[in-house]
Amino acid sequence: MSCPHVAGAAAYVKTFHPHWSPSTIKSALMTTAFPMDALRNQGAEFAFGSGHINPVKAIDPGLVYNTVKGDNIRFLCSIGYDEGSIKNIAGNNTSCPKTNTKMLPRDFNYPTLTTLVPAGKPFKVTFHRTVTNVGVARSTYNATIATLSELEIKVVPQVLSFKSLTEKKSYNVTVSGKALGEQSMVSATLIWSDGTHNVRSSIVIHTYEGVRRAV
Repeated sequence: MSCPHVAGAAAYVKTFHPHWSPSTIKSALMTTAFPMDALRNQGAEFAFGSGHINPVKAIDPGLVYNTVKGDNIRFLCSIGYDEGSIKNIAGNNTSCPKTNTKMLPRDFNYPTLTTLVPAGKPFKVTFHRTVTNVGVARSTYNATIATLSELEIKVVPQVLSFKSLTEKKSYNVTVSGKALGEQSMVSATLIWSDGTHNVRSSIVIHTYEGVRRAV
């Protein structure tokens, strides 16, 4: 039943923002969701995702992670889709970009920050993200990290200042940690807040080979 519930919530948000893209609406629903307790849910973020959606809060998310068609194609190419499959999905003669413009799957501009790392080895990974201001024209957001894991997480920059609506700002998140065992995961939460809006993103580092193509 989750699909029709989310579809209804997306339609509700769309009535307030008819020009928002599907990825913008999805971002709004994800970053404003109520957090759930990973200690009470065995699958943690892989079980409950971003949390329990709140359509009312999603109307005014503050910041959103938007993607366009080209971003989606580059992501599919980065996780191994061949050009034939890409053309079937895109419906035209679209092809994968040249080597110098390829992206890492973890750099897809998604509201969550997730990546696979090798088991048994310490890791250090960096995520790149861009957010768009849809809240208050002149606003400043500060980054905070919440985690129960032994992770070292650095956000650069730690402050994003906006002067207008639809303005975009980029940031990087570097996550370092000790070696993980087979089929395991660690997680944290990144929150951008201007005092009114709390834009929440999950950070998940895992060793589940089976979900390589999914994230």
